[in-house]
Amino acid sequence: MVPRVFDWRRRRSWLASIRHYASAVLTREVRQEIRTSRPACWTDDMTWLPDHGWLVSEFCSRFGDYYSHVKAFHGCRPRDLTSYLQHGLRGQDRRHLHTEFRELFSDWPASDMDDAIRQFDARVNREQGKVWLLACDDELIRRCGHYLIQGSEYLMALAGTLGGQPAQRRLREVGIPTVIEVDLPMSFVSAEQRMEVARGILSEWGQIVAKRPLRMGNHPPCYVLDTSLPPQHIKGHFHPLSIPDPHGGYRPYLNLGRHCSACLTG
Repeated sequence: MVPRVFDWRRRRSWLASIRHYASAVLTREVRQEIRTSRPACWTDDMTWLPDHGWLVSEFCSRFGDYYSHVKAFHGCRPRDLTSYLQHGLRGQDRRHLHTEFRELFSDWPASDMDDAIRQFDARVNREQGKVWLLACDDELIRRCGHYLIQGSEYLMALAGTLGGQPAQRRLREVGIPTVIEVDLPMSFVSAEQRMEVARGILSEWGQIVAKRPLRMGNHPPCYVLDTSLPPQHIKGHFHPLSIPDPHGGYRPYLNLGRHCSACLTG
């Protein structure tokens, strides 16, 4: 069976596909009611849809059954991408991050590093084992460039606690800014995140039917995994040349590392 991949960036394609899986839900009567009333089709308040409770739930179920995967992107600054290609995207590992932190700042007093780690005990417990991805690579680069420029947000927090911005800038000395592309199996997407995507699709569809664009723009979904993603779901990677730096007033950060060992062997 050929996989069907939902790609948030391909708006025209997924709008056209709605008829294949949701025509029995978004009926002629529903469309006519929306055309007549011309409601504001928000994502956070779906009362503009008739019988919205049932309709949104049913649409979400059909969406999840129709698509086998969702396209997603992960921003990072790996020292060696081959570990990702061999082991996949692994959930946050406190022991690995603490070891890396101590290696990067081995010239600092061990007691200072211990204090920084203790301050984030609660946070690392909440984030243990998680992986974060965004549905749009352009948005990831434009709005979340710090993950590419400085790597792990947890390491950034530890470094900032240890020595402020000068310490954080040391994170820029290792690895290469990288965007990893994955096809995320729908089974990895939580019910809550599926609902978020479904509501976004319905909002876009409703605005077209009502001929009332909100001009706000729907933000691409964020997918948070509670488990590691096997390597076979990684479909590619690239190294952006220019990255807006959120920690530098969004001035362009020039990425001089445009190729890694995986680029040369791939």
